[in-house]
Amino acid sequence: MGAKVSTVMSSRGATSRRGTPTDYAGPAAGRERRLDIHVFVSETGELATGRAWERCVWRDARVLIAECPAPHLPASVEAALRVIAADVARDRGWQGMGTVAFSLDDRSGVFRVSGAQAQPNAAGSPVAGHDPDAAHALEMRIDGCVDRRLPCTRLLVCGATRGEALRRAYRALSEMPGPAGVDRAFLMNRIASRAYCSGLTGTRLDQAVG
Repeated sequence: MGAKVSTVMSSRGATSRRGTPTDYAGPAAGRERRLDIHVFVSETGELATGRAWERCVWRDARVLIAECPAPHLPASVEAALRVIAADVARDRGWQGMGTVAFSLDDRSGVFRVSGAQAQPNAAGSPVAGHDPDAAHALEMRIDGCVDRRLPCTRLLVCGATRGEALRRAYRALSEMPGPAGVDRAFLMNRIASRAYCSGLTGTRLDQAVG
C-alpha cells in the first residue's frame, strides 16, 4: 500500500456509544482492518494520541486479541489516523481519555471513522506515557465473554519485539490455572499459527487458518 491515504469520514458512525468499543460486529470479509487510536487530553488542553491498536483476533463478533502497534501498518497510514483522531477529540471537546475507532481497507488505504467514545471519568489523566512501556503489547480477553453475566479475564502481555510478545502470550495462556476454556484453546491455536506470526489479522487470518 502506498503512502497516499484517502479518507472517508462517516459522521453517523462516529457517534458516541456505551460499553466497550470491542463489543460489536467483527470486520467484514476481505481486507478490512479494525483499528483504535487512543486520545489523551489534559485539563489544560494538551493533546496526545497513542499508537494504533488493531483488533487482530475475533471470535463470534468478539475481540479476543488487540495488538499495539498494529502489525505491518504503514507509518503514513498510522499518522493519518492519529491526525483524524485528534481532530475528532478537538471537535467534541474531549477532556481526559477517549478512543476513536477506524475501519481500514488494507488494499486501497481508504478508511472511515466507525466509532468515537470519550471516557469523561479519566479527566486529569497525564498525557505523557500513554503508549505501552514495551515496544509491543497484546491484550487478550479470555473466556467468560460468551456468557455476558460473567466477567472477562483480561491479560496484557508486553515484549521488546512482536515475536517476544507472542511467545510470552502463548506461555502465559498455557500456564493459566484452571480448566482450558474454548477461548483459551482458540487463542493458543491462533497465536501459534504461521499466519498470525507473519502478521495476518482479522478475516485474512481466519481465511488462512480456517
